Amino acid sequence: MSNINNQKQIAISVQGATHYYKVYNEDGTVGKAIGIEGIDLDIYQGSFVALVGHNGCGKSTLAKHLNGILLPAMGKVEVFGLDTANKANIFEIRKQVGMVFQNPDNQMVASIVEEDVAFGPENLGIPQKEIVERVHKALEQVGMLEFAKRTPHKLSGGQKQRIAIAGALAIQPQVLVLDESTAMLDPQGRKEVLEVAHQLNKQGMTVVLITHFMEEVLDCDHVFVMSGGHIVDQGTPMQIFANSKLLDEVGLKAPRTVELAQKLKNAGFDVDDTTTDAKILGGAVCQNLQ
Repeated sequence: MSNINNQKQIAISVQGATHYYKVYNEDGTVGKAIGIEGIDLDIYQGSFVALVGHNGCGKSTLAKHLNGILLPAMGKVEVFGLDTANKANIFEIRKQVGMVFQNPDNQMVASIVEEDVAFGPENLGIPQKEIVERVHKALEQVGMLEFAKRTPHKLSGGQKQRIAIAGALAIQPQVLVLDESTAMLDPQGRKEVLEVAHQLNKQGMTVVLITHFMEEVLDCDHVFVMSGGHIVDQGTPMQIFANSKLLDEVGLKAPRTVELAQKLKNAGFDVDDTTTDAKILGGAVCQNLQ
């Protein structure tokens, strides 16, 4: 299990969680395929963690267990002590864990930005005056307040995803799960979304980032590597990047800056191999060549 600051409260605890999908065989019989199997992990309140792995490794299946969209066939998932398998808990769990998915267009439900952000609180029966306050605050948190009266579908991909995050924030969750939320965005859009996520984390929000872009996990507290429905490694980003053999086995690569720092260090350059700033690395090269 994760060892992120054991003094903090556990926000989400996953204990031996297993989920299978039905598959239909050529002979007409029904079989099963592993979604996730025997997953154990703890996510601590206020942390920023990442789940990484290639497509089909189970990370999105696991993400959907974190707020009860999917339920484990075996094992248990608890959100602030509430068991997701107990139907009586689901309403409260989904208030505590906000989800943002891959395609921002699929998450838009209204023709005006502020109405879209208000959708969640309205479904919770929040009084209108409070909804207005929540929408204003949520848009302010993601830097999109000036777009409140705009049409969502005319915004850029990164802006749409920030609106989707605002919609999740308007429910006032304690945990934000970004399930491949940057996968369909251009580099600028990805940067915008990640900046919002880190800013929210600095304000106390627990963030779970599901991604296959390894450079996105550089500033995370803890990383879980998934393959074949299992967690095959975990640790700080630099601990994960150092295990190049495992990364190769699961189809991942360390960020280019990390690879460059390691190669420079091995070549005898005066470089800290944990440095990930390209300018610092370039400066080190110039100094060594003088």
